[in-house]
Amino acid sequence: MKRLIPALIALLLLAGCVEYDEELWINSDGSGKATLRIVHRSSYANADEVMRKANLPGITLTEQKISKVGPDVVYQISFTFKDVESFNNVNDQIGTADFWGKITINREPGGKIGFKRRIALGSQDSGDDLENLFSQAQVDHPVWKYKVHLPWKVLSANADELSIDRASKTVSWEFDTRQLWNRDEYMTVDMEKGTPWIPMILVAVAVILLGFLAFWMIRISRRSHLLERIEHESEKKEE
Repeated sequence: MKRLIPALIALLLLAGCVEYDEELWINSDGSGKATLRIVHRSSYANADEVMRKANLPGITLTEQKISKVGPDVVYQISFTFKDVESFNNVNDQIGTADFWGKITINREPGGKIGFKRRIALGSQDSGDDLENLFSQAQVDHPVWKYKVHLPWKVLSANADELSIDRASKTVSWEFDTRQLWNRDEYMTVDMEKGTPWIPMILVAVAVILLGFLAFWMIRISRRSHLLERIEHESEKKEE
């Protein structure tokens, strides 16, 4: 029974979630914003659930649009979050159909930074005959899509190379839920802090200004000595 209930919940959640599409922006201080598009196979919209999550600490709802398209309800939601912990706390998913997952950002010595996000579907027991039966009975296999905008230089990621845009510091993943049963899936990105150009430019400007100041101080000092010498010579001639 302990294994039956989570498996049933996972199947029901997956059957309802036709599509999940997320775009995430993370700032260097851990704050950010997210835009979600969830297509849910349902006869009615659940706006109360959206508002409940919007009232969580550190979460600010900026836009929501709910529409009915055929047999599906389409949720388009945008919100900002105070930090990564606030983003993670939105996930109170019951059962094992976890498309939200959990994000961790690790700062390592030398300016290296690691981004990791875990999602899951089903239990970790690949020999679970009950879940295998559920997965085989599933007709539609929703696709979960993720795109993250990062504030640091992207070195590598476990995504397809064509899905890594180093110029814009974005990485994209796409998962077929047919391949997710009985396993965790990780999204990882290795990054490093770029060269701090603005501080370097400010230091360079300060050095140049100090150089000019020193140059003019020396010139003024020399001119002052020259004037004193001329005045002294002039006094001698008058005597």
